[in-house]
Amino acid sequence: MTATGWHGDPSPQDELWRLGDPVPGLRPDPQQPGPEQADPWSRPDRWPAGTSWPEADPRFERACKRLLRAYPRDYRRRHGAEVVTTLLEMAEPGRRRPAGADAWHLIGSGIRQRFRLPARRPLAWVAAVLVMLIGGAFGAAAGSWAVEQAFLRVPDPQAAAALHRAVSGSPGAELSRTIVDPSPSPWSTDAVGWSSAADPSWDAEAARARLAADGWRLSASTPWPPIEARRADEQAGQRPLTGWEFDADRDGVLLSVSGFTIAGDADNPAEASVSTMVSPAGSAALIPAIVLGGAAGLLTGWLLAAAAARRIRHRPAARARTAAALATTTILTLAVPAVALYGNVLRVFTYDSTLKDVYTVHSALKLGGPYWPSTAVWLNLALTVLGAALALATLAASRTRPEPQLRWTEEAA
Repeated sequence: MTATGWHGDPSPQDELWRLGDPVPGLRPDPQQPGPEQADPWSRPDRWPAGTSWPEADPRFERACKRLLRAYPRDYRRRHGAEVVTTLLEMAEPGRRRPAGADAWHLIGSGIRQRFRLPARRPLAWVAAVLVMLIGGAFGAAAGSWAVEQAFLRVPDPQAAAALHRAVSGSPGAELSRTIVDPSPSPWSTDAVGWSSAADPSWDAEAARARLAADGWRLSASTPWPPIEARRADEQAGQRPLTGWEFDADRDGVLLSVSGFTIAGDADNPAEASVSTMVSPAGSAALIPAIVLGGAAGLLTGWLLAAAAARRIRHRPAARARTAAALATTTILTLAVPAVALYGNVLRVFTYDSTLKDVYTVHSALKLGGPYWPSTAVWLNLALTVLGAALALATLAASRTRPEPQLRWTEEAA
């Protein structure tokens, strides 16, 4: 027989030792399974008289213990000694490390063990699926946030103001924050807007020439749509009005410019006004980062749920109920922001390229406009922080261990 017969079975007490006893005369007491036993590697004082650790090259033993790191900690605590002693007994004299096939088998079995949920626990499966989905939502948000920090940063208001003055051609013009300057959006990246009066001789082509000389890429200049011009004419008392708008981009920044001039008459002088909006121009890295972050979140969520389920299963009844209640509360708390994040994922993937907004996933957690109708702007963020605290409490409760116990019985002759 070879060590490749080992596996990461869900019931190791019953099936792990199909190869036979790892140490002659040494077997776990079936009446005392001790799911939270102390690490037997350091407890040879509790072995039966006449038994000893198998002799082998110390480097081989250290290599075996390193390979067992692939298994969950609670599995190693209960079965690490048995696995190592079996490997030591099967080792050829002078071998310094396990055979390649055995090493890969141990690693693969350990990884499979980390993904396993307790058998015959349907609620554990439901919880694991929900935690996995929650992890995917926050993983996608993390990927979205990382791209925004790296590629989608909006200039600060003063930098945007300097850019606005360059467009308006009035370095000393008094500026006001434009009415369309949004608060942090729960769906998209932020933007900074300025507006100011301009010289009546302001000309869109001259502004475009200044931007082109500064390295900006320009779209075509288009007249205002007729309905906008008509509304502006009415506000100006039916004086002739001409308006233009165009976009420019440089270094990942999108500049949207609109301006108009109103002809003077006998009672009113000519007027002009220019508005600019600075926002991120988007990034090709956004969708890949969301996909990779979501996949990592799904994987992490399942691993965390599986680890908690294994540990809760072996807790005393009172502690298990406490940990299960905390886990349920955590899932319910994080479900609301997770749904909001998935809503933003849909917006990202159904993005209308004709719009100037850059939709992001993590924007659902911003303290801007409310994501949900008639709710506080901080609801999603507050539930996320509370859910994270509850998740830590759940993991802490599931990791609490009773007093270690280890009993061994001599095998009958």
